[in-house]
Parts: sequence; structure tokens; C-alpha cells
Amino acid sequence: MVMQKILFLFLGCVIISCNSLHNVKTAFSHKTPYELYIESLEKAHLDKSPMATAWIEAGQKALNDSVSIALPFSEAGVFQASEVEARCYSFPVRDGQVLKISGAVKSSANSKIFLDLFVWKDSVWTPLAHADSALMLTHEFDHDYTCLIRLQPELLVNAYYTLTISMTPVLINPVSGASNRSIGSFYGDVRESGKRLHEGIDIFAAKGTPIVAPAAGIITRVGTSTLGGKVVWMQDGKRGHSYYFAHLDEQLVKTGARVKQGDTLGLVGNTGNARTTPSHLHFGIYQVRSKDPIHYVRTMDALVNSLPLDTAFSVQAYRVHEKKTVLRAGPDEKRPLKVTLAKNAYVKILAQSKDWYRVSLPDKRQGYILRKSVSPADKGKFVKLNAPATLLSEVKDDSIPLAYLTKSMPVEILANFGRYSFVKTKDGMVGWLAGMSR
Repeated sequence: MVMQKILFLFLGCVIISCNSLHNVKTAFSHKTPYELYIESLEKAHLDKSPMATAWIEAGQKALNDSVSIALPFSEAGVFQASEVEARCYSFPVRDGQVLKISGAVKSSANSKIFLDLFVWKDSVWTPLAHADSALMLTHEFDHDYTCLIRLQPELLVNAYYTLTISMTPVLINPVSGASNRSIGSFYGDVRESGKRLHEGIDIFAAKGTPIVAPAAGIITRVGTSTLGGKVVWMQDGKRGHSYYFAHLDEQLVKTGARVKQGDTLGLVGNTGNARTTPSHLHFGIYQVRSKDPIHYVRTMDALVNSLPLDTAFSVQAYRVHEKKTVLRAGPDEKRPLKVTLAKNAYVKILAQSKDWYRVSLPDKRQGYILRKSVSPADKGKFVKLNAPATLLSEVKDDSIPLAYLTKSMPVEILANFGRYSFVKTKDGMVGWLAGMSR
């Protein structure tokens, strides 16, 4: 405890120094806030201290122990100063999507929570971007990836947080008033008995519905073709894309015109080889070759009931009260099973996402369980020790001893994990005893 206080004082000086030099460092460095924090520990000669070493190791280990989430996603949680940890979330992203992360942090002394974005590339988690101090991040993707977000606070910080992760399409739907349900034919569909594949999507709408620019750009061609009928081509200089609009009833732009997102280009029709089908827009994206436009325009369900910045559940131990409780890799019944927990198994609640708790087991594994599966471990069964025992700080025989208990001393068993029991002594001290699991 004394060493922890000394380290806290050193870290306070480090934090003050970092804050005063923040603007200078940002201007002359491409390092992330996470890397700058490690650098500040090194300059203060604290990077080799046990706590700082554990912090750095926790950030690396978390990359291999992420939970799997589906977007949109929202979570409210807490980091405790007494625990050194990081949390990771993995999810897929698609070409044409924009990742949006927002959050809020409530911590002592305006301490930070670092948020870093990684992608799985060349068999390793590769850093891609980082959030600002308010946990805000937006990133546009032009490839499919598996992504990972790492969340980690500064050392010795009690911090509450909320985190919201969602996706939006890069473009707006090029048919005014259209929705996901308006899309009725997809990229790669077979055409002409297999002679060709559909190189775009068809967005159905009433004849005469306005067709709008999905992004800002330049009109490169206005003309006609056998397949497309009345067509418009547009260049998106920002992304290097060419957009193709076909089967128009009427073209309302000229070649060379500069358009803003939302400007009207023409009207929906069924010209060309679509004359026998309901009116629709064929929309294609090209960049050397055709690309699937679906994720560029398909919207995602809105997130409702995001959680408040309040995590009172963190102040006490919990246990599962059902005969068998499944720990899953994400907050969903469809997520992979990580382990099945027996009744009275100890869990530490880290965060909440809808009806699920993100929990940590005594062996540091993390996952999600349903809220209804747990209850506070505040009362249990009283027993007397039949032999002297050592009260341990963790579920390891070589962990730090908290107290030496004498034979016949009464203890209250609150929860279990494997061959260990989480107990409370008559003096109110809590810890782990080996060989008492019931």
C-alpha cells in the first residue's frame, strides 16, 4: 500500500507534465495518446515498476481476449483503481461502412481512458486509429476487416464510462425516400441464364422519383446504352469511385457539372433492358472493377435505450444463482459459449450492455452473462474451519496472503470458483480459501 501511494504521487507528477506538454507533443509527434502515456512513464523511470509493467502487459494480453459484439452496441462500465486491466471488443466491418464511436468518461482528476482501434491484418492486430479524450472516433472503411477496440484507463484511476459503437453507410441512398427495403436485387445475382452477373444493386421506387447524388462529385457522362437505357456517370474524387446510375426516365444534369451530396441527377424509370420490369434505379460502384454497393447505402438499426453513466453494481461481489449459467463471448444468445459456470460461481461485474453483464472470472477470463443469472454475494453459509488456513488475495496458491486463520474460526462462504471459496471472516475481511468449495 505504501509503494502504491508513492507510485501514485510519481504518476501525479507525470500526468501534470503530460498535460502541460500535450499540445506541443501532439504538434510534433505521430504517436498515439496511449504510446505517449507509456513514453511518459519511461521518462519518469516508472515503466519498470511492477504496476506499470502489469499495465503494459494488460494492454497486450487484452488483444487476445476480446469479446465479440454485434453492432450497434452500447455499454456502461467501470474501471477500478485497484485493478490493472484493459477491455477489448471485436466485430466485423465491411467495405463502405463508417465506424462511429462515442462515449463519456467520469473519472478523478480528469484522468483519461485510452481508446485504440485495431484491424486484423497479416495475422496480427494492427493499430489503425485512436479516439480523442472524449472517446469520440469516426473512421471510414474501404475494405472488409475484423476490427478490435481496446479500452484502458491510466494507472490508479477510478473511471466510469459509457461506450456506443455503430455503423453508418459512406453514401446516402441515391433514390430519394428509399430505405433498405427498397433494394430488391443484389450484386452478384445471375443475369441472362448465367451469361453475366449483376454488377450493382436495384433500388425500386415509383416512376419519377428523384435520383440524388450519393456524395459530392463531378458528372462525367450523360448518355444512353442498350442495357442501361438513360444513364449518368459520376466521379467521386474523394474516394476514387465512379458511380453508375441506369434506367433513368429523365436525366437532369449535364456532363462536367459539379454536384453536392443530395443534388438531383435525374428521375427513376425503366429504360433500357428494364422496360418490362417495375421502375427502379440500377446503382453501381466502380474502382478499376465493380464493387458491391450494398454496404455503401444500407443503413443500420438505430440504437435505443443507451445506458446511463452509473455503475453501482461494481461495489460488491456477485455469484450466479442458477444451476448452470453460460458465459458467452458477447451479449447475445447467438454468441459462442466460453464456459459454463456452476451455481454460486463468483463473478465480478465490469459493465452492462442491455440485459447482459460483462463479467470477469477470478482467473481473469471475461465474457457476458444475462443479468437475471446473478445476484449479490452478500450472504452465505457459515462454517468453522477444521484446520488452520491462509486467506488468499487471488485464486492461486502462491497469491499474496491476506491473513492466517486459526482452526475453528467461523467464516461465511459467499461464492466459489473451482476448488476455491470466496469467504468473509467475522472481522469483515474477504478473500479466498483453497479446498472449501461446496
